[in-house]
Amino acid sequence: MPALSGPRALRIAAAVALAVLASGCAGHTTTSPGPSTATSTAAPTPMTAAELAWIKTVTNLHKKIDEPFMAGSINMTRAKMTGLGNKLRACSRELQTIGPPSDRLQPVYVVVQKACRTYDKGARCFAKAASVSDAAGATIAGTPQARTQRRSLSCAFAAQGNGSNLLGEAEAKAAAIQAQFS
Repeated sequence: MPALSGPRALRIAAAVALAVLASGCAGHTTTSPGPSTATSTAAPTPMTAAELAWIKTVTNLHKKIDEPFMAGSINMTRAKMTGLGNKLRACSRELQTIGPPSDRLQPVYVVVQKACRTYDKGARCFAKAASVSDAAGATIAGTPQARTQRRSLSCAFAAQGNGSNLLGEAEAKAAAIQAQFS
């Protein structure tokens, strides 16, 4: 058989190449790079009324606890020490009442729990100071009771400040989460 050459040979070679390519790609389909029907990111769901109410309760609690500590001067009687301790203790009671929030507010909840534990420490310190004081809040200078009262009041006010800072941090986290989902 003679060898094929020229234009006819080129057409036959092209036909064979097309046949090979067509058979190799049989059953495969291609899509054009048009607009995608898949969503790249889902829109965040807005904060629920329950979540917003939880945040508002924490904010109001912070204001309520801090209010007596904002006075220009405080006459530290035994009753006042006890009352301030009760204000600090209100954090844990209130948090127990409102309960934990939704999953997305869990980072806020963790900080609020820490703030309440700090306030509880302050409440214990106020109770200790009150226990060594007379009704007017006095102790005899230089006695162990005077040292206990001084250390306890220092502990109580430090815990109040630290707890307040933590609640402020929790409110900032809540605001950031709220902004992210609004």
